[in-house]
Amino acid sequence: MRRVLLSVATLAILSSPAFATGGFSCAVDDKSVAFEAEAGFSYSLGGILNFRGQLDLPADLAQKGLDKVTLDPSSLTHHWLHDGELRLLVHAESGDGEPFAALDFVMMTTVDEEGLNYDGTYSLKVEGAGLDEPVRRAGKVSCSAG
Repeated sequence: MRRVLLSVATLAILSSPAFATGGFSCAVDDKSVAFEAEAGFSYSLGGILNFRGQLDLPADLAQKGLDKVTLDPSSLTHHWLHDGELRLLVHAESGDGEPFAALDFVMMTTVDEEGLNYDGTYSLKVEGAGLDEPVRRAGKVSCSAG
């Protein structure tokens, strides 16, 4: 009887689901942009989960409707988390009834030796009806993952 109970307990423990998910958070706070984002991810073949964040542009760079952008999964138009690299492409456009404006925020990072922090660069492109040509900015970005 004791062996049966031990076998059942062992089987229950071994049949529990494996937790193969993690998360990351990234931030930039410089004169060109304030950016914070976080999401979960799968260590297997799954995608990014629950992407969310905030992107704020300074007054001299912001176009109407893009000064403060709340990020959600639809904002993340491309991502890459593979082989020590974390890359994100965030896209946003001005809303209905506002002059056209759009921004692309691209970050490219690589993991450190401990495998917990990703450091790299970002590039920001802002287009708008009031701009003769797109405005571009670049800087450093840091992320943590686990």
